[in-house]
Amino acid sequence: MAERYASIIIDISHENVDRVFQYRIPPELLPEIRIGVQVCVPFGSGNRTRKGYVVDITEKPDYEVSKIKEIAGIVTGSVTAGSQLIELAWWMKEQYGSTMNQALKTVLPVKNKVKARNKQVVQSMLGEDAVFGDAASENGGPLPEQGEAVCLNDEQQQIAACFCDDYDRGERTPYLIHGITGSGKTEVYMAMIDHVLSEGKQVIVLIPEIALTYQTVMRFYRRFGKRICVMHSRLSAGERYDQFERAKRGETDIMIGARSALFTPFSNLGLIIMDEEHEGAYKSEVTPRYHARDVAQKLAQMNGAAFVMGSATPSVEAYTKAESGIYRLFTLSHRAASGSRLATAEVVDLRREMEAGNKSIFSKRMQGLIEDRLK
Repeated sequence: MAERYASIIIDISHENVDRVFQYRIPPELLPEIRIGVQVCVPFGSGNRTRKGYVVDITEKPDYEVSKIKEIAGIVTGSVTAGSQLIELAWWMKEQYGSTMNQALKTVLPVKNKVKARNKQVVQSMLGEDAVFGDAASENGGPLPEQGEAVCLNDEQQQIAACFCDDYDRGERTPYLIHGITGSGKTEVYMAMIDHVLSEGKQVIVLIPEIALTYQTVMRFYRRFGKRICVMHSRLSAGERYDQFERAKRGETDIMIGARSALFTPFSNLGLIIMDEEHEGAYKSEVTPRYHARDVAQKLAQMNGAAFVMGSATPSVEAYTKAESGIYRLFTLSHRAASGSRLATAEVVDLRREMEAGNKSIFSKRMQGLIEDRLK
């Protein structure tokens, strides 16, 4: 059997050691070494034992073989859900041109643990006036453990049925659901989640921070009860860490949140849903400047999970991929509520308004309609 070598990053907390070191993998450790595993290695001129993470494995040595040291052993209990996040961090480093330290700080939670019950987390999102949890919901009643399934219309049912069939066959082409406003994309998501949960898998639901509202969270609570966790920007570092720990311990199987929810350390991830796929909030403004859509697709591939996007106005990038067959495109062209219809849209040429002496940014037609509504 050919020799194999592991690229290992040492001391991930120190920026000045942001490089990899290559070590030979002893034959007896080959079955246990994989990306993300924490190992012990001899380091430096004194061969002091240090811990590091495996970020790559190859049969090609980068240095003279006689100068390459050997891995001393594997750290007990190092193969966890977090190991995959190490691998994802390395991919993000290569993809977006950051340091490994920056990528690791993005995907790994800060270890500043505080105890925060799930109802307190949701309450912190909704504000001080919102009270719910074991004792109360928005209507003063108990928070539901799990609700009943919603009856889907024909369009919704077709998409859900295709997803379930693809999922059971192991087909993992990403889905793009192009659904007009009010077409019931969320109900389709929930049907998909139901199917994945029935397989014993876990789910991440990404929602732009601006859309992560009381009403949105309550829809999921009514359907899935306390099976969900919520991740949002109002949480402290300690509360975020606590939510991730709950997921790691298996106390929850649905994480709903903004961009950072993508890095939930689920051990059995089966589905990632990205609602409002077009939103700019999915692009990170700090290094690594990743796009959650691309990272979600990579994470889904790593886990053999399904990836579903939805939008009433898909991004040009996603729609182009759907038209070219890279994504599978589905359309919801009707509103879900019976009898409802889209508002009538009018286009006014402001050049004609200017010629008529109207120098306002609003057309006469719009001004008239606004005044009518205010009355």
